[in-house]
Amino acid sequence: MRFKAFLKKYKDYLIGVFTGITFCVAVYVILLMFGIFPFEGKVVGGIHNKTRIISDCIEKYYQGEYDEQKLIDGAASGMVDALGDKYSCYYSKSEYKDKKDQINGQYVGIGVTMQQKDNERIKVVSVNENGPAAKAGMQVGDVILKLDGVDYTSKKIKDLTDVIKNDKNKNKTFVITVERTGEDGKAQNIDIKVVTDTVKVVSVASEMIDGYGYIRIATFDNETDDQFKKKVDDLEKQGAKGLLIDLRDNGGGIVDSAINMLNRLLPKGKLITEKSKRGEDVEYTSDDEQKYDKPIVVLVNGNSASASEIFAGSLRDRAGVKLVGTKTYGKGVVQSVISLEDSCGGGLKLTTSEYFLPNGETIHKKGLTPDIVEEYKKQSEGAYSKDQDSVLQKGLEVLKAQ
Repeated sequence: MRFKAFLKKYKDYLIGVFTGITFCVAVYVILLMFGIFPFEGKVVGGIHNKTRIISDCIEKYYQGEYDEQKLIDGAASGMVDALGDKYSCYYSKSEYKDKKDQINGQYVGIGVTMQQKDNERIKVVSVNENGPAAKAGMQVGDVILKLDGVDYTSKKIKDLTDVIKNDKNKNKTFVITVERTGEDGKAQNIDIKVVTDTVKVVSVASEMIDGYGYIRIATFDNETDDQFKKKVDDLEKQGAKGLLIDLRDNGGGIVDSAINMLNRLLPKGKLITEKSKRGEDVEYTSDDEQKYDKPIVVLVNGNSASASEIFAGSLRDRAGVKLVGTKTYGKGVVQSVISLEDSCGGGLKLTTSEYFLPNGETIHKKGLTPDIVEEYKKQSEGAYSKDQDSVLQKGLEVLKAQ
């Protein structure tokens, strides 16, 4: 009885409320039909509207075939590219898988590290020992021209890795045309047949030279810190009187790996500080569990970047380690890889923070200037020899003088 009385008393009010809600829903639906998104914000609403119109135009007027998924990935990639940050990018599903494989230290490919600065050509900066490319005769310094006859001189690295670092192409033979500069300074084109395979990244190599330990670090992945610590321990057992650490052409990688390696060498204290736009500063420190008490010298060049600069700069600031070579690249910002697998697929790499060395210095767009500047001099004859590597020899000289 009370409910009926309530309905009778407020009948007109309830009808008005219901009518108002129905009207609002109807208006919202109509706005969506016309590509207007009142509650999504300008960016999201604008994207929905523009992509819908462009998609309609392509469907109605484009004369030719197209891949819908590539259009979607292209739109996402274009949005991130519009940030104007060369370190941020969008990964398609296959690219994101490749990135995870790379970080984990294992992937399907040919076993090389390639580099492309700005719009330059793709260059081989390291070749994994015993990898497919090494077995086929590919060398550091080779410039990639073609893959199976397709020109790659004006394409991006990811266009190349989409093909050769692909699980579907495991055990496939590719003909890679490279440009190689000979000892006489003349360039020649060479066709190299390479069979792809599962490549386990060996990012750290070592040997004894004149009683000192030489360690070459090609990149910083999830396996690098463990490999590095084992090499340091092994060299100490061999009686190494110091360490010569080579970071030339090392473009960086996982910051945490570099931090763990610094923790093996340095006593307790401050390492780097990351500052983000959200104000969540993170300070990394080393502990007292392990440290290296013998002299260290680090070799660097213009391709030593990011985690390499963190590693070299922290050793310089904290332990007075001498840097030998040429000015480093100057990448003082950190990228985070964000998975989109549970939402729209793929992933993002976004610049999320800037790092500062132990002395408070930022090296972004400045680089590290070595204590001893030494330009690499072209080998006079024959294959590469450490005896003719002027930078390495200068590093040994500085190390022996300590």
